[in-house]
Amino acid sequence: MTAREGPRGHELVEEWYEAHADRVMGYLMHRTDRETAQDVLSETFLLAWRKQRSVPDDALPWLLAAARRLLANRVRSDVRRQALAERISAVMDRAPQEVFEDRIGDREHVFRVLMALSEADREVLLLTGWYDLSAQQAAKALGCTRAAYTLRLHRARKRFRAALERRPASFTPLDSEVHA
Repeated sequence: MTAREGPRGHELVEEWYEAHADRVMGYLMHRTDRETAQDVLSETFLLAWRKQRSVPDDALPWLLAAARRLLANRVRSDVRRQALAERISAVMDRAPQEVFEDRIGDREHVFRVLMALSEADREVLLLTGWYDLSAQQAAKALGCTRAAYTLRLHRARKRFRAALERRPASFTPLDSEVHA
């Protein structure tokens, strides 16, 4: 057993944290807000713990590179999420009003409800509803069984319907008749 395996590995990551966390945090703070920097700092040291065998003796450059990559991944994810929200909004704005409003109510409400769902629920719903994947294809995309995907989809649809029915008070009585 090497020094980087077993209980000593935990102590090594603690040493890296004590020696380098402030510098990694400073690096991140120059690139993002405090909350994101703290999240990425945690992810960086979690990654160091997982990959401690590949971290060189001079850990700081490795930690900074890991933090840079993790932050870039976070930014790309945020950009994709925002682009998806904009695409959904654009499609909803182009669609004939009666298609959405006559069937399920106000388009903006539907969009807000969809964006308020958990990322996992949104992803399951969009794989089927937006990307038109079969249950088998969607399960493969999520890395789960078809049965697990079907169950997730059922639960996500149930939560979506329940959230849609919690309508804001500003809706007209005509809108509430849609669900009657």
